[in-house]
Amino acid sequence: MEILITDQSVFEINNRYPQKYKLHEGAEILIFDDFLTKPDEYRDLLDRMPAFNSDFFYKTASPGWRQIIPYEFYFHIEALLSNYTQFEVWVDQAFTNIYRSRMPCKSKAWLPHYDNKEYALNLWLCDGPGGTAFYTWNDIYNVNHFIEDVRQKIFQHHDEGEFLYEEFHGDDDWKMYHLEPVVYNRAIFYSGNNFHSAHIPDNSYTDDWRYSLVLMGG
Repeated sequence: MEILITDQSVFEINNRYPQKYKLHEGAEILIFDDFLTKPDEYRDLLDRMPAFNSDFFYKTASPGWRQIIPYEFYFHIEALLSNYTQFEVWVDQAFTNIYRSRMPCKSKAWLPHYDNKEYALNLWLCDGPGGTAFYTWNDIYNVNHFIEDVRQKIFQHHDEGEFLYEEFHGDDDWKMYHLEPVVYNRAIFYSGNNFHSAHIPDNSYTDDWRYSLVLMGG
């Protein structure tokens, strides 16, 4: 067993004051640049944890791989964002997304989705192209604006099978209207019920991972 000796400052937040970007009427993204005090050390600590297929523990449409993150690794972040959620405890799931272009997936995971969570934080612990893309479905931004039968029609028919992740810019129904780029040590906070997906250009992240910490809840 390897005993990891570190100091508490690895988990400390450097920037508590976000910039705000208006995503659409009634929704905005909070953007925290230079978020962690010691992002390199934090990433190194996470790199020592085991990673699994995203659906290893429970069924999910998410592609790629992930690590399950313990509370002690993110409690400073949860406390900071509670100023915006109005809930002291709001995180239901904490994990990393470990992606690369053309990665295997068991559904068409590049298509836009919603998290069924009101709050989502993504902390980039890598650099590279692409980012988090936000979409409308026939001018609708958010799943809460759908009537139930329409939602079921769109999201409950995902084809299952063996696929490779595709670079997606939109189609007749889905229109990309904002791309929040990958920036090392940048955290973004938004409503997970806005339609979004991981935008990963083909032939990218071949020598390293598209790597981020994700917190979801609400």
